[in-house]
Amino acid sequence: MTVDVEIRTGPGLVFEVSLSGAAGAPLVLLLHGFAVSRHLYDEQLPALSEAGYYAAAPNQRGYSAGARPEPSDVAQYDIDLLITDALDLVAALEYRSRRFHLVGHDWGGSLAWEIAARHPERLGSLTILSRPHPDAFARALREDPEQPHRSRHHKAFLGANAAAALLADDAKWLRTRHAANGVPTAATEKHLAVLGNREAMESALAWYRAR
Repeated sequence: MTVDVEIRTGPGLVFEVSLSGAAGAPLVLLLHGFAVSRHLYDEQLPALSEAGYYAAAPNQRGYSAGARPEPSDVAQYDIDLLITDALDLVAALEYRSRRFHLVGHDWGGSLAWEIAARHPERLGSLTILSRPHPDAFARALREDPEQPHRSRHHKAFLGANAAAALLADDAKWLRTRHAANGVPTAATEKHLAVLGNREAMESALAWYRAR
């Protein structure tokens, strides 16, 4: 069974987290990326529980309403703070001195790469989805003439009107992107329940603006 809880890791930081499995079992921390939410892992959580793991999927900084610093203060979305968030969640789940398994998708994958590079002693395994190693990505941007075009959305998301554009026409852009990637409509509605307001979207875009 999956339960939804709120976990406080520090002043002004309360994260919405989905949990499944028995506390004390090997921990799997699952980090989502942009244009989705913790609900990305709704189907994986019970499967991991059945396999003997304790699985945790948080709405990350900016996505959790209780962990949403002012998005215009992009320093509050620095990679160091995002890493601290992840490790503080692990500590709050009482795995401070234990290794854990880390899964990351998209921006969650970028964060997972950084955690692995800086804290390899903490991990039992690393699984990355839809995010190349940072060095490989940087090389592709330099050497592959098509890669800058493929990554053009990164620059577009820096614009002052990006959040409004993404949410326009009942979030048409997000709905179209999700549908093209095979995301079920019901799952898209769950993600939009998290991201479908201006404050949340601006905060999610702060991940791009802080880089």
